[in-house]
Amino acid sequence: MYPRNKRKHRRTEFKRDIVLDSVDGKTSLIKANDISTSGIGLYAEMPRIEGELLRLSFDLIKNGQKQQVNIAGEVKHVQLAEHGYNFGVRFI
Repeated sequence: MYPRNKRKHRRTEFKRDIVLDSVDGKTSLIKANDISTSGIGLYAEMPRIEGELLRLSFDLIKNGQKQQVNIAGEVKHVQLAEHGYNFGVRFI
């Protein structure tokens, strides 16, 4: 579980694929769990490192139109999960 008592913004379930580009130039497709105005909860089979900077790309639907979002983020926490890792990313 995520440290919910530290959250400042309400999270919304956000089950979709996310393209993750890491600073080492590797691109991978991972799963999102939830999202807020300040960050996103993600799941991947490989762990991330706290403090790691990432670039995320995903689609949102706004006013009935699909809109691609490209945003940078910082890994704030990583937790072992079944068959992988949950990690929180703060948008920067």
